[in-house]
Amino acid sequence: MIPKMRDSRIDLASFGFLQLNDIFLLTLIGRGIDNGPELVRVSGIAMHTVYRRLLVLTGAGQYVKGKGFSEGHVALVASRPHPHQQGKQLALTGMGAELLQEIQALQTTT
Repeated sequence: MIPKMRDSRIDLASFGFLQLNDIFLLTLIGRGIDNGPELVRVSGIAMHTVYRRLLVLTGAGQYVKGKGFSEGHVALVASRPHPHQQGKQLALTGMGAELLQEIQALQTTT
């Protein structure tokens, strides 16, 4: 049986560039983990992978076969200098928070 889909305020198909790791990282950032080293520690994902996926989530794009950057996407995560630690502080953008709410709503309806 196919689950009934509810109307979404955003077009989820436009986020086809996201991987499962990205959704997991968005969830952790939404729960208050606000820096890269802590994301690596809590998620258990390799450091290189976390930082590469953060480039995509911040809208910077990514390398394509090691030769250059693909076009960036809408930023789901914002970064700024961390006020209390060395490095960057991460936070969900409005679109990132809205996307996370939509994904969580899909999980509860299936």
